[in-house]
Amino acid sequence: MTRTFATLTAAAALMIAPATFTSMAQAQSPSPETTTPPAASPVMPDAGTPQAPPAEMPNSPSTDTPSAAPVAMPGDTTQASPTVVPATPKFVATQESGQQLGSDLIGADVVTSTDEKLGSIRDVVVERDGRIIAAVIDVGGFLGIGAKPVAVSFDSLAPTTTDSGQKIVVALTKEELNTAPEFKTLEQVRQETSDAGARTN
Repeated sequence: MTRTFATLTAAAALMIAPATFTSMAQAQSPSPETTTPPAASPVMPDAGTPQAPPAEMPNSPSTDTPSAAPVAMPGDTTQASPTVVPATPKFVATQESGQQLGSDLIGADVVTSTDEKLGSIRDVVVERDGRIIAAVIDVGGFLGIGAKPVAVSFDSLAPTTTDSGQKIVVALTKEELNTAPEFKTLEQVRQETSDAGARTN
């Protein structure tokens, strides 16, 4: 009886196996409904919606591009000031008519139109381009002691050559020169400013 039961069980298993195999095969094979849909097309952005610009990739520095020149900031003392190149030197062979030497001016007497002596030229003030803009006259004093320096525009002076040398004629009186402001050099002005600052501290 046991053999008969085993035989029936085996027969039943053989009958069930094809159906089970068919069900498993159907479960594993993709059905038309479950087929993977095609890739979705990209969604176009709405024209009214602002879009962020695409991120730019950092470019590697190019060796062909020249570096920008340094910009001088206000108060920056690291930048050297450009050097002014002087003009090409020229040689002067002789003194021409109408030209004067500085030695002819320094020490020359300054007189009025009536030949009254007012003083003597101590120095001249020269612009960077070489023009003499003023003559410094020592007015008053005795033998140069106690004299007051007064600067007079050079174009108001008229050099005149005499038998005893050269004198400078100016259309001023002694009183006008005595009351004129005293001439101060740039060094004197700086020294006075420094002394005034020291007194206030």
